[in-house]
Amino acid sequence: MIVDPLTVALTGALALGVGGALHCAGMCGGIAAALSFSIPEERRRGSRLIAWQSLFGSGRLLSYAGLGAIAGGLGGQLASGPVAGGWHWPALLSALLMVLLTAHFLGHSAPIRALERLGAGLWRRLSPLTRRLMPVDHPLKALALGGLWGFLPCGLLYSALVLAAGTGEWADGALVMGMFGATTLLPVGAAGVFGGQLSRLRRGPARYVAAAMTLALALVFLQHGLPGDVHAHHHP
Repeated sequence: MIVDPLTVALTGALALGVGGALHCAGMCGGIAAALSFSIPEERRRGSRLIAWQSLFGSGRLLSYAGLGAIAGGLGGQLASGPVAGGWHWPALLSALLMVLLTAHFLGHSAPIRALERLGAGLWRRLSPLTRRLMPVDHPLKALALGGLWGFLPCGLLYSALVLAAGTGEWADGALVMGMFGATTLLPVGAAGVFGGQLSRLRRGPARYVAAAMTLALALVFLQHGLPGDVHAHHHP
């Protein structure tokens, strides 16, 4: 069976976004709520708050697409194609990251936090810029804050970037990350509108649901990564 690598990556990105919805709402809900309160009170009443959260989300989506383009371009440089020796390495790496996320949901966060520390250095350099954009009294400030938010260290984000790198093309990488980002907009935006109440999804039975979903994703990615499952072409 011949499967286009972009199709596999887009499907994986969609699955990551849907399966990681609880993770996104739980981990980023507080950030979305904090951004809501950075908007002057008279400008965040009623439906205006939804519009502001849409701007934050759009900025994050653009940031993800840019990162995906870089990942796709680098992936094309580092390998002759997304499949090497019959093994589909982006899917295998994504499976590993999903296992780490499963452990995180079950209370064993050390491995995923170690991974996220890889991006912490860049975030330390970017985070002071967020203070210059406060208060959020202009749409461009909201877009810029959302764009900076996209660089926040996140294991789920890194897994999606691995899929983007596997396409070997900058445009395809951007599309994959756009798919991933779009599926996270609703849960994160809802958490921001409702004052971060969805952050409670990190606790209680919901975390076991999230763990089960991410483990299932790990198995799906593992299947895609095994020799003979995907025989992909590199785009001309």
